[in-house]
Amino acid sequence: MALEPTSHESPVATNFNTSLLDSGKASRRTLFDRTLRILVTMGGSTVLAAIVLIFLYLLWTVAPAFAPAGISDNGQIALVDRQARLVDFNEAGDVLMRVAADGITEFVAVDSGAPLVAYDLGFKVTQAQRVYPTLDIYAVLDEKQRLWLVRASYDVAIRAGVRSVTPRLEAAFSNQFISLGKTDSFDVHLANDSLVIASMNDTQMSMLRYDNAELGLPLLNAAQANLTVDNSIEKIILGPRNEWVYLQDIDNSLHVYDITDPNRMRELFHTQLASATRSLTATVALLGRQSILAADDRGVITQWTVVRDDLGFRMQPIRNFELGSAIHTLVSEPRRKGILAATVDGYLHLIYPTSGNTQTQFAADQTTPHVNAISPRADQFVTADNSRLHLFQLDNPHPELSFSALWNEVWYEGYSEPVYSWQSSAADNDFEPKFSLVPLVFGTLKAAFYALLFALPLAVMGAIYTAYFMPAHIRTWVKPGIEVMAALPTVILGFIGGLWLAPIVEQELASVLSAFVMVPCALVACALLWSVLPNSKRERVAGGYALLVVPAIIAAIILGFQIGPWFENAWFGGDSRTWLREVAGLDYAQRNALVVGMMMGLAVIPPIFSIAEDAIHGVPQHLVNGSLALGATPWQTLSQVVLLTAAPGIFSAVMIGVGRAVGETMIVLMATGNTPIMDFNVFEGMRTLAANIAVELPETEVNSSHYRILFLTAFVLFMITFFFNTIAEIVRERLRSHYGNL
Repeated sequence: MALEPTSHESPVATNFNTSLLDSGKASRRTLFDRTLRILVTMGGSTVLAAIVLIFLYLLWTVAPAFAPAGISDNGQIALVDRQARLVDFNEAGDVLMRVAADGITEFVAVDSGAPLVAYDLGFKVTQAQRVYPTLDIYAVLDEKQRLWLVRASYDVAIRAGVRSVTPRLEAAFSNQFISLGKTDSFDVHLANDSLVIASMNDTQMSMLRYDNAELGLPLLNAAQANLTVDNSIEKIILGPRNEWVYLQDIDNSLHVYDITDPNRMRELFHTQLASATRSLTATVALLGRQSILAADDRGVITQWTVVRDDLGFRMQPIRNFELGSAIHTLVSEPRRKGILAATVDGYLHLIYPTSGNTQTQFAADQTTPHVNAISPRADQFVTADNSRLHLFQLDNPHPELSFSALWNEVWYEGYSEPVYSWQSSAADNDFEPKFSLVPLVFGTLKAAFYALLFALPLAVMGAIYTAYFMPAHIRTWVKPGIEVMAALPTVILGFIGGLWLAPIVEQELASVLSAFVMVPCALVACALLWSVLPNSKRERVAGGYALLVVPAIIAAIILGFQIGPWFENAWFGGDSRTWLREVAGLDYAQRNALVVGMMMGLAVIPPIFSIAEDAIHGVPQHLVNGSLALGATPWQTLSQVVLLTAAPGIFSAVMIGVGRAVGETMIVLMATGNTPIMDFNVFEGMRTLAANIAVELPETEVNSSHYRILFLTAFVLFMITFFFNTIAEIVRERLRSHYGNL
């Protein structure tokens, strides 16, 4: 009899082995869960750390722009006792030049105070000043009323790592001198190969103009003109581009004369710089000569600027600075629109008019006027006594930036009223930088508004229909098709919008507006037609309603373009853009908010649609079935159950669309015209924060005011998106807690 093999494993052993197996699986599962938890935590922490680092980096880059200005004493340099007529720095600020009354011109090193070289002009100097707007050419008037134009040049050599500077003084032009006759005050302007010399002798003004003036060559063919004025003039200042001249008389009045035609000079305007109860103590022209700053004995500085409006030409006081003590000296910066004011109580004040406040002050013991100068880089200031040069260090790298200049209306030179304006560069170097962020924030919100106005109805309504009404077999094609649109590069949409759509909208504006009217009408007509169809016919194409509407939409667009010419003739008198401008008062730009709304709307639709559709489709089916079982109609179920349950997800989709619209760059860069204007007109363009960064950051100088203000715009954009995301999260959580029990 064969014996059956018996098992050597007992039930206890089998259970023990099973327990070991289950224990091993549990251990592996626990290890996997811990590993996954660690990875998720690390990923989330890394994202948070990256956001915090971006935030800190933006702050670190922007913070120096708002650091307080400073003035410090930089010591004195002893010189031979001579009466100074002029003192100035070279471009690098490491060499000082002093022109003395006896004609001796000395150059000394700033750091060591060591003399470098000296020149004897060979005549006595009565007046000397820099030729505007140059930094190295000087006009020197001798005791015989002859004007000498000299040029200081600096040869730089580096030997064995040591930098050495060799100054030279030479004639700017080959002419020896220009005879002016008796002169009380003069000014010289060299720009665009035109040299203009204006001089005053009591009530007689003389103008000399040399065209085609070239350094090193003689001045030829002078055009001369004379003009007799009513009052005795004590100061003359040539205006911008030699278009006009300012004359300050002994009664503290300022007269402005047009000198574009020397043979027909005429007075444009005159004003009183100081009231009868005040005495004028100092005047200076800002860089560009568009503004005159006048100081009085009560410590008030008034900025007067040239304004042209419908009433003509006038000088307008636009701001005051009260220093609290009488002012004896005003010095303008050579390359910026800043000034340094010295008061009788010995203080130096740094002022930048555009920013609207005094930057800083310093007790410098400068109680009386001296010959002085600010270095070209505005980082040093020097005053000259007969036997010494007193140096001061200026620390004011970003005077253009202040809260007032960034967020408030500013009265800029040449404007008839305060405005918000962004203009970071211009064709010339003496313009006034305008760094108001308000037009950029306005443009960002405007672009987002019109994009969402176009995208939200389509995306949300489309998501509702696709998730709730559309049959599953059609949904599987529609939803991925729309989501694929999110992968389309926005630069392509911007290219299409700027180069293809914008010209079409401009040429066929009435047709486009007609299409916007015809499409909703076609949809309403289709809905009414669908509602009157018998149930038997509707059931045949149940779920295919969306496919039947597509031809109607296409037909409505075609019909809109067909009736566009009739619509334009009937409503706009044959020219819609002219009607908008003359009747509605709306300007039209080819690249405008309408184009941006359509193209950026196409970029915003996919994420809103996808997230909202998932939220609606994810509503538990038992809620829908329960509502229908209780007798609610599908529309009642949609409005009272489905939408309320999906509200947190729909709101999140909308806020993600808002963030996408606010941060969009390429579409607004290519389809808006990048005009930083504040006009909600849908037919005007705009400039957004993101587009502004993309356009200007590659061209700006590192660590300049412009550079730091662009990083500030990035910080503002960061804070705007952070604000919207925070609000979205708060609202989403409240919606979830309110409707989460449905």
